Amino acid sequence: MMLLATWEAVRSWLYSFGQEYGVDPLIFAILYFGTIPFSLLAFSALVRRYRRGRSIYLPLLIMFLCYIGTYVYLFWVGRQIPAWVYGLVVAVMLYSGFLLVRKVRVVV
Repeated sequence: MMLLATWEAVRSWLYSFGQEYGVDPLIFAILYFGTIPFSLLAFSALVRRYRRGRSIYLPLLIMFLCYIGTYVYLFWVGRQIPAWVYGLVVAVMLYSGFLLVRKVRVVV
């Protein structure tokens, strides 16, 4: 019972953000987690194409779109989003980009 009450409290807390900022947390989560398989497929295609000497721009574009799609949704439909959220998203994107470049350099 305690776990169910905790889950309800977390769910209510998340949906309160959705009401306050106009973003549906369920859609955000589906976009966030739903793009992971496509990003992984694009990464594997990138590695294969690189090793075959072919262009890697299309897989990179797909990975980029998968990565920013969630945040595009947040900034497009959200309203009165605090400035610190924009800063946090930019910081996360820069750090993730750094990690991605590092990972690609190790694999290829």
